[in-house]
Amino acid sequence: MTKIEVQILIIEDNEEHATLLARLLESAGDRSFESHIAHSLAEGVHILRQQAMDLVLLDLSLPDSVGVATFTAVSKAAPHVPVVVLSGLGDVSLALEVVQNGAQDYLVKGHVDNHLLLRSVQYAIERKRVQVALQQAREQLEARVSERTSALVDANAKLQVEIAERKKAEENALESNRKLVDALEAVREMQQELVRKERFQALGHMASGIAHEFNNVLTPILGYTEHLLKSPAVLADREQTAGFLEKIRLAAESGAGAVARVRDFARAEAGELGPVGVHDLVESALALTEPKWAGEALAKGVSITIVRALEEVRDVFGDAAQLRELLTHLIFNAVEAIRRRGRIAISAKSVDGEVVLKVEDDGSGMSAELLARCLDAGASLTPIEGRLPGYGLVHRTVARHKGRLEIVCKVGAGTTVIVYLPALEPTASSVVLPAGNEPEPSVAAAPGALRMLVVDDEPMVREVVSICLEDAGYVVETAENGREGWEKFQAAEYDLVLTDRSMPEMNGDELALEVKRLRPSVPVILLTGFGDLMNSEGEKPPGIAAVVAKPFTMAALNEVVRKLMKQK
Repeated sequence: MTKIEVQILIIEDNEEHATLLARLLESAGDRSFESHIAHSLAEGVHILRQQAMDLVLLDLSLPDSVGVATFTAVSKAAPHVPVVVLSGLGDVSLALEVVQNGAQDYLVKGHVDNHLLLRSVQYAIERKRVQVALQQAREQLEARVSERTSALVDANAKLQVEIAERKKAEENALESNRKLVDALEAVREMQQELVRKERFQALGHMASGIAHEFNNVLTPILGYTEHLLKSPAVLADREQTAGFLEKIRLAAESGAGAVARVRDFARAEAGELGPVGVHDLVESALALTEPKWAGEALAKGVSITIVRALEEVRDVFGDAAQLRELLTHLIFNAVEAIRRRGRIAISAKSVDGEVVLKVEDDGSGMSAELLARCLDAGASLTPIEGRLPGYGLVHRTVARHKGRLEIVCKVGAGTTVIVYLPALEPTASSVVLPAGNEPEPSVAAAPGALRMLVVDDEPMVREVVSICLEDAGYVVETAENGREGWEKFQAAEYDLVLTDRSMPEMNGDELALEVKRLRPSVPVILLTGFGDLMNSEGEKPPGIAAVVAKPFTMAALNEVVRKLMKQK
């Protein structure tokens, strides 16, 4: 297959960094990248005027230009060429400002690998292509409207002096009006398509977290099932068997519920109105967004605490799917505002015949410009300052439910979004509290047996892995997060550590590095719902001996453990 050749201009005054970027682009699957390097803005602009480029990687701090002016000069020289900004850690706010002005993406220097670079380059080229195509389509539509309007004006002028042709001219005018109506209908359909894309863009933000959630659901189902099938003595114990089967059923119900939530989110068009329970609405929105604020956020080193403050409130009259989507967008925006550690509080109370829903975060807040755009129902949906699109949908949903929207925020001090909805007549309501963690079974040590430490924040996953290893003759201890696992590892001798990746306090990557630093001979297995993706891309974090994808079979896990113990 012939590779597509892509011309890349790297404008970077640091020769070593520019050479590194060019080397990262050398291997790119079905695309061949040819890199051109310029060490100043003037040199880069000269190359852009002399040669066609497909993308520019631009450092904002150059010998002859610094800041937004650097991007403006490049954009003016090659307006149809996508630009990806190269930024130092201290320049992230500046890079975000440039992205708002038209750059496709920004990359932080020192934090770029070939996968991230290639993905950013390919996405930037495709986004720019779509933007140019949309602009051309818009210009063509405006030209056609102008043409038709001009023809209509001419026809009306002729009607004043050519009475004999009035009937024919009126027919022409009607035909022109029909085409204008068709054009307006096409614009409406385009707007609806943008709304659908907005919805699925939000769904895309959840995709990897959803996969992680499903893998965590499937892991105890496979583990408990295999244990029952291979252990006749356990099957003979009706009480223990019933306990395992109940856990399998609960896990399966969690998976089915996740499918239903994702389906409802993706298909949240205007539907029938009816009574909607506010507590159920909040819980379903939190469950739908949990992969984002829990698993995915923890994998990025961001710790988010969810706080519920749900009073006894009346039902509201509305569309449950659209109200759930509204809350989902608000929660996503709150997640994006938290950089390292924070909280999101969701509250509900009744005030003067209205149900007041609040989504509060203690994140970065919003500038006056962004706040004005969020409060403007007709503003563009383009995301700025890290906020996801979605306020267009929020305004439409609030208006359809005859409610009100209020936003209170301060830069650096968080944001509070308040939604007021008319309440129905009082109905019985209750808050469903989350179930507590199940107690873990005690482990009886077998003299001479190899000792394993299992670290995972999912209780059923810990139990399944423990059963698997104990059945194979190992002694197993568990920890419910990375910090507890590290404390246990320092206090005792272990032959192997098995750890989840996304955990509070300390994630699996950090735990593996600490384990290898203290005892380099102890292998670490990473158990993760992202394992299939990591293995397919050959990703293995430092300190990890093997990556096992969730869900896994007992035989597969024991085979990996056996091989590592044999090598040791």
